[in-house]
Amino acid sequence: QPLQIIRADEHALQFLEAHCDQFPMADPIMCARLLQPLREEPEMQDEGGIDPDRLKELAAQCGVDLVDHQVITLLRKFGQDTDRGPVVCGPRALEAAV
Repeated sequence: QPLQIIRADEHALQFLEAHCDQFPMADPIMCARLLQPLREEPEMQDEGGIDPDRLKELAAQCGVDLVDHQVITLLRKFGQDTDRGPVVCGPRALEAAV
């Protein structure tokens, strides 16, 4: 049965990332590869980033089911802070996926 993270502190996330071979949802490259079907979406080309909730919606529209842990992984690796809150930089994530 897969491990489902409900809440995690910084140390737990660092552990998962350090062992991403055992915890693929903590692997930023694997998570970025899931975004390939979104490659042509204009929102993914915006250097200003995409809101995490909008990313989940857009992914679902493209047939990709992202869980919160994957979104957190994307934010930690490809995120940036903006005046509207943290966002995922789509171009950086997509570039890492190739």
